[in-house]
Amino acid sequence: MPPDAFPYVRVVPENSRDRAYDYAVPDALRGRVGIGMRVRMPLRHAETSGIVIEMLERTEFAKVRALSGLVGETPVVPPALFGLARWMADYYCAPLAAALHCILPEPVRNEAGALVRLWVEARADVSDEDVLAALGGRAKKQLEAWHHLREHGGGWFGDLCSETGIGRAVWQGLRDRGFISIENAEKERDPFLRLPDPVAAEHAPNPAQAAALAAIAEEQAKAAAGEKPRPVLLLGVTGSGKTEVYLRAIAATLDAGKSALMIVPEIALTPQAVERFRARFLGQKVRVAVLHSGLSRGERYDQWRQIREGRARIVIGARSAIFAPAEDLGLIVVDEEHEGSYKQEEAPYYHGRDLAVMRAHLEKIPVVLGSATPSLESFYNAEQGKYRLVRLPARVASRPMPTVHVIDLRMKSKPKEGEPPPSVALSPRLREAVTLRLERHEQVLLYLNRRGHSTALQCPECGHVEMCPRCSISLTWHRSDGRLRCHLCDHAAPVPPKCPACGAPDYRYGGQGTQKIEEVVAKEFPQARMLRMDSDSMRGKDAHHRALAAFAAGEIDILVGTQMIAKGLDFPRVTCVGVINVDGALQIPDFRSGERVFQQLMQVAGRAGRAETLGEVFIQTRTPFHPAIQYARHHDYDGFAEQELEFRKALGYPPYRRAVLVRWKGKSEEKTRFVAEQIGKKITEGMTAGNLGEAGEVAPAAIVRIDGLFRFNQLLLTQRVPDVSRFLSALLADPAWEEEVKTSVDVDPLMVA
Repeated sequence: MPPDAFPYVRVVPENSRDRAYDYAVPDALRGRVGIGMRVRMPLRHAETSGIVIEMLERTEFAKVRALSGLVGETPVVPPALFGLARWMADYYCAPLAAALHCILPEPVRNEAGALVRLWVEARADVSDEDVLAALGGRAKKQLEAWHHLREHGGGWFGDLCSETGIGRAVWQGLRDRGFISIENAEKERDPFLRLPDPVAAEHAPNPAQAAALAAIAEEQAKAAAGEKPRPVLLLGVTGSGKTEVYLRAIAATLDAGKSALMIVPEIALTPQAVERFRARFLGQKVRVAVLHSGLSRGERYDQWRQIREGRARIVIGARSAIFAPAEDLGLIVVDEEHEGSYKQEEAPYYHGRDLAVMRAHLEKIPVVLGSATPSLESFYNAEQGKYRLVRLPARVASRPMPTVHVIDLRMKSKPKEGEPPPSVALSPRLREAVTLRLERHEQVLLYLNRRGHSTALQCPECGHVEMCPRCSISLTWHRSDGRLRCHLCDHAAPVPPKCPACGAPDYRYGGQGTQKIEEVVAKEFPQARMLRMDSDSMRGKDAHHRALAAFAAGEIDILVGTQMIAKGLDFPRVTCVGVINVDGALQIPDFRSGERVFQQLMQVAGRAGRAETLGEVFIQTRTPFHPAIQYARHHDYDGFAEQELEFRKALGYPPYRRAVLVRWKGKSEEKTRFVAEQIGKKITEGMTAGNLGEAGEVAPAAIVRIDGLFRFNQLLLTQRVPDVSRFLSALLADPAWEEEVKTSVDVDPLMVA
C-alpha cells in the first residue's frame, strides 16, 4: 500500500517507555509520514512529540485525534535501527517503546539542540592593555573572566559560569563594556575542545596482525558481494596489538567509502581510544564522533547530529553508542567484548555486544569482537563455526608475558583467642616488589575491585555489624568524608558514637577498599606520587582523561584503583601489578563467578610489561589453588575455557542453553514472595506444556533486599528464547497481577544470584 493510503499511524511518545497511541493522518500529511519519523501530536491536554512505529489501514478505536505536524522530513530513527529496535523488543521481552527510548538519547528526545546557545568570546580588537586601562584595580572578577577567555579561548555561556565560578552578571558586564561578545551561535559543542591535538603513531603489522586484517577484509568482501559475513572473534593476548588491527580495518573501511563504529566497555577507556583514533585520522580530515554519558547534554546532541548528518564517519563510545545513527556502515568493532559493563542494568536488559552482532547482521556487514579473554558464549560460537576465530598469540615485538606470582595469604598459625585475624593489604613480597620498581622509576598498578575504606563496621563485644536500613548488606566506611555508605542504594549515615546493640564504645573496622589501600601505600611509600581511580574520585568532567594523562606523562608512580584501571589501558612504564584480593568475587553464588575472576586477573595482569622491561604480577589470595587463579597464572585462556565449558555442559548452563531470569520486587516480603510463587507456578506450567525448557524454583535473591525492595528470582533455561519471550510477554500482560509487586524479565543475565 502506498504511504498516502494509510489513514492512521501508531505513535510512541518520546518520553514513554511502554505506551503507544493511534492517530489519524490529516490530508496535509498524507504521503509524508513514515515509520521512524518524528511527529507532533496532542496527548491529553498538551502537545508532545513521538515516533511513528506503524502505518495502519484501520484502528480499533471509534474516535482518534489527528497528528499536529511533522518534526523534520526524514526518519529520526533510520530503518536499520528501527529493525534493531523491533528485534530488541522481541528478544528482550520489552515494549517497543522502551527499545526506542534506548535508541534515541535524552537530549534528542527533548530537543536539546533547539535550546538557545550563547557563545562567549573575547573581541579580537580589544587588547589586555585596553581592559587593564578601563578596569584599573577595580572589578577583579571581570579581570579574572577576561584572562580566562584570553588563556582558554571562547566557550558556552553556561559552561563558563559553572567551570570558573564567575557569575553571569560579570560576563554581561564585560560585554556591556565592549570587551567580549555574547551571541547566539551555531558553533557545535566540542568534547575535544580542551584536549591537545594527539600525536600519530603507526606501526607496520606483524604476520599475525596481517592475517587478522586479511580475515576481516575477506568478510567485508563477502558483504560487498551480497554474501553473509561472519562475525570475527579476535582473540589476542594483552599487548598483542588488537588496537592496531582495529585502526587499519577501519581505515580500509573508510577507503571503501563506508563509516565505522567502535564501542568500548567503559567511559574511562573512551579518552585513550578517541586519542588514538584522532591521531590516526586527524590528518585525513576524517571526523571522529564520541558518544557516552560523560558528555554534557549539548555535546551529546551535537555529536549525535554530526553522526546523523553523515559528517562524522567514525563513531566511538560506550554501550549506548551501538545505537549511533550512522548510515552506510561498513564495520562494527566491539573492544573487550567480554566485559559485563556492556549489559544494561535496567529494562530492557540488552547486551551491547549482542546488539552489535545483530545490527551487523541486519546491515549485512562484519563485526569484530576483540578480547584477550572472550566470553565463553563468544568462544563457543567460534568453536561451532558461527564466528570466525582469529588469534594474535603473542605480544608485539615478541615481548614476553608478565610473570605471575600467587601469594598465599592463608594464616600458617591460628591467632590467639580473642585476637582478630591480621588484615593484609600489602604482603611483604608485594611491598618489596613495589619498592624495587619505584627505585627504578617505573610505575605500579594496585588493583582492588572494592571502593571505600573498610567494608564492615563491627562491634568487638557483641558482634553487631552496621547494616544498611534499606539493603541486606553491611555499610562501607568511607574515610574521605567519614561516613558509612551503602554501595547499592547510596544511603549514608555517620558512624554511631557507640554500638546501638550493646553500648560498647569502640568499633572494629574490617575489610578493605581502595581508600584503605591508598592510606597504606601513602604510609609505606611516602615519597611516591600516588593517585586513586574509582567512582568516588573520578566524578568531575574529564576526570578520567586528566588522571590517565597524568599517569601516561609519568607524573604518577602508583595508581590504585578498581576495575576501571584493569582493562584496555596501555602504559609502557607499568612493570608491576598488584592484585590485592579477589576472594570475595569467587564466593558469589553464581555460575559465572570463576569466569569473571579469571577475566579480571588476565586483564589486569596484561597491564604489566607492555614495553621492553619484563612485567611482574602479584596476586594475593586465600584460595591460591582455585582454577581461575591457576589458569590466569599461566596465561592459559584455552585451558580455562575447556574445563569451564565442560562444567557448563554438564549442568546445561549457557552457552549450551540460554538463561532467562524472571525477577520480582516489592516493598512487602510476604506479598512479593506470594506473587512470585503464583506467577512462577504459571511460568513453570507454561514452560513444561510448551516444551520451552526448564524452569527452576522461585527463590530469594542472594541479596534479598535492595533499596527497600525485597527480591525473588526464577531462573529459566531454554533453547528457544524468542518463544519464551513471547510466552512471558503474554503472561505478564495480565492486569490481574499485583501492581505493588513489579515483575521484570532479564534475557541472558550476567548475574543469576
